[in-house]
Amino acid sequence: MIIKKPPATDDAFIESNVVKRFSPLARQVLAASGPIISSAAAGMTNGFSAILLPQLQQPGSKLSISEDQASWIASMAPLPMAVGCILGGLLMERCGRKSAHLILNVSFAVGWCVLSMAGSYPQILAGRFITGLSCGLVGPPASVYIAETSDPRYRGILLAGVTFAVSGGILLAHLFGTFFRWQTAALLCSLFMIVAYLLMLVSPESPAWLLARGARAEAESSFRWLRGYDPASRQEFDAMVARTESDDKKANAAQVDSSAESSSPYRRREFLMPLATLLVFFATMQFSGVNIVAFYSIALMKTTIGSDSLNEYLAMLIVDLVRVVTSLVACILLRSVGRRPLAMASGVGTTVSLIGLSIFLYFQTSIPLYRNYSWLSLVFLISYIVFVGIGLFPLPWCMTGEVFPVATRGLGSGLTSSFNFVCFFAVIKTGPTLFATVGINGTFLVYGVISLLGTLLLYVILPETKNRTLQEIEEQFRRGRRKAKDAEASGGQAAGPPNGIATIA
Repeated sequence: MIIKKPPATDDAFIESNVVKRFSPLARQVLAASGPIISSAAAGMTNGFSAILLPQLQQPGSKLSISEDQASWIASMAPLPMAVGCILGGLLMERCGRKSAHLILNVSFAVGWCVLSMAGSYPQILAGRFITGLSCGLVGPPASVYIAETSDPRYRGILLAGVTFAVSGGILLAHLFGTFFRWQTAALLCSLFMIVAYLLMLVSPESPAWLLARGARAEAESSFRWLRGYDPASRQEFDAMVARTESDDKKANAAQVDSSAESSSPYRRREFLMPLATLLVFFATMQFSGVNIVAFYSIALMKTTIGSDSLNEYLAMLIVDLVRVVTSLVACILLRSVGRRPLAMASGVGTTVSLIGLSIFLYFQTSIPLYRNYSWLSLVFLISYIVFVGIGLFPLPWCMTGEVFPVATRGLGSGLTSSFNFVCFFAVIKTGPTLFATVGINGTFLVYGVISLLGTLLLYVILPETKNRTLQEIEEQFRRGRRKAKDAEASGGQAAGPPNGIATIA
């Protein structure tokens, strides 16, 4: 594939050698492939403890660990993820989206190699720490880069590819751990980073980032490489340029008038409202227990299906496969269904599944008669994975790259991703304590109640972003309720949001 960028002034050369040979969608998929594979490595990190800990706790293991050490091995990866998100956001603003991905791929490869050569407990912790930090680094750049390089028509499905890759990464880690020792599994995981690095090398830099740096010629060349020369793309690029120039003028005016209240872009509504919305979304997603199943798969399988029933490793792989298929379904749904209805359906289904699983696990562990129906618990668990996978899991990551203005996108995505991983660490670290205190059935009940409360709050504040350009989404957050009031004052004419977009309450 010819991807070398021709001179920006020779449009005919660009069109004849690149645009005519490969469709814009194919080039956008190529650009998204690097971040998606890097996200798969994040999934492998999340799923690795589920195969690492049982092997370390086997009687014949060369390296024996205590229960407390096992808890730290599981939680060591989430521990630096929050810091990694902040660093990833700053890195992609200073060095660019593409350079940030190249750096994090190297970091990921180093972490997996350290794990593959680990021979002691501290070395395992070091490898888990590096891979966890790399997970944080990939969080903000992946969704932002895909959002900035994709057409609004395909942005949802390409962004959903990130969570599909995470689910696929969990499945791959569990497959590797089922058939190989954990050192070999870690080495196999490192090979994916070579592929991701090479894909990013041949992909262009984000046009939005180049425009924000004043490199209009390079930004236009990158945009044409990705999107082609159709009238809609030309119009979108012109709107991007006009928006950037308008923001620059406002920034210059704010510097002249230092007393202006809205001089800082981080104090404006279009930054604060998306920030609050995503903080609620990520908290709901994490405290509904989405990662508990991935981190403690085998232990949960033993309790859910019983030690005398289906093999727990096979049950774990079945759950992983369901998660991957669900993520694929989520990609399709995000192409055709709005964010709000998908979030509401996912939240309600997740709540019902968690509470149902909690109730049936209680009967299963308390009444001997119900132990013969342990497969029903597995059905509830799979139902939970399906519902959480179609909305609560992919949507906040998709919207991270959509909702923030370009001037605050780095810090905004870094803060929300960092908050997500703080919640991630809290859930993983407190999971065993909850299991021991209130039991697995009580733990799922707690997660179900949190899911219900979060869904009700999201119903109030979550906007619709489907098929909207990034500039339109930013303007939507800026207007908020004021546009609805203007619509009422003007007699309810065409001032309302197009395409049924809900205003932010």
